[in-house]
Amino acid sequence: VVNLMLLDCKRAVHLLIQHRDIIPPYEVVEQLLHASKSCDKKYLLHQYLHALFEVDIHAGKDYHDMQLELYADYEPRMLLPFLRTSQHYRLDKAYEIFAQKEFVKEQVFVLGRMGNAKEALSTIINKLEDIQEAVEFVTEQHDDELWDELIRQCLQKPEMVGMLLEHTVGNLDPLYIVSLVPDGLEIPKLRDRLVKIVTDYRTETSLRHGCNDILKADCVNLLVKYYHEARRGVCMASMDEEAQGARVNEGSSRTGDRSSTLRNLEMKSRTRCGARCCLCFDPLSIQDMSFIVFYCCHAYHQSCLEGGLDSMKSNSNARDSDDGSEDDDGSPSGESRMRCVLCTTAAA
Repeated sequence: VVNLMLLDCKRAVHLLIQHRDIIPPYEVVEQLLHASKSCDKKYLLHQYLHALFEVDIHAGKDYHDMQLELYADYEPRMLLPFLRTSQHYRLDKAYEIFAQKEFVKEQVFVLGRMGNAKEALSTIINKLEDIQEAVEFVTEQHDDELWDELIRQCLQKPEMVGMLLEHTVGNLDPLYIVSLVPDGLEIPKLRDRLVKIVTDYRTETSLRHGCNDILKADCVNLLVKYYHEARRGVCMASMDEEAQGARVNEGSSRTGDRSSTLRNLEMKSRTRCGARCCLCFDPLSIQDMSFIVFYCCHAYHQSCLEGGLDSMKSNSNARDSDDGSEDDDGSPSGESRMRCVLCTTAAA
């Protein structure tokens, strides 16, 4: 393995990754660790483990602690993606490596994983001095106490307070931050920043009002459209009638474009539904069985809809009940208001 990698590292790594079922990773790592001092075995290990991690993040999980050191030495930019993806490294070991190398962003990430959110926030403010990243970190933690900690630490540095006012719009009330500022504390460009905050707030408020007006108008238009659609009749037909109607439509379409267009318009003006129950899929036109049709064009046998009745009324009894008295809300007296099982639309 070592000789192959010394001959052509990229091709050897690709070959070893492809045939890792024959040459397992632990055997490759073992040979590289015991290689002679004349070759840069750590670099060869880095190349192999990095390629293995990109193909299968769990294949080399036993060597992720070692891989942290290799990334820190040869490719520091890959540390954060590796930390976010892998779950097989020790946090204390990682923090020790990053503290020695002075990798601040990586330290912050590990501290957040360890639960030391306040220490991580302090590291961002005191070492990175990046308020935007501090705000993003606190937002990701979803902890209200961290916002108070952020304000407390920023108040110790006047220049940080101004930047905090700019980056906390939408997360914190700027007036709350200003009220905590001690008397006599000079904040650079405070007036300009407050003017910008007020302007942005007015713009945001105007956009929200405009969006609400558009949303209300859309709701009204959709309700009107739904009302007109609900007023249309529901055309019920047996399977034979539908097949016959399809043949008639096909024949009439050949006679002339004008008659076909008129018939299509007539068919579109009526809402059709399949002549089968939406639950049992049996034809609706079964003898001595009543059915219910909703505005949404879903139809059910009454026994299927009520779910438990053994005997059903005949079609004649169903027609007689339609002529019976109704309550104020339009539903038949003595019956509970039914709803469509599929879309819970109120019954017609």
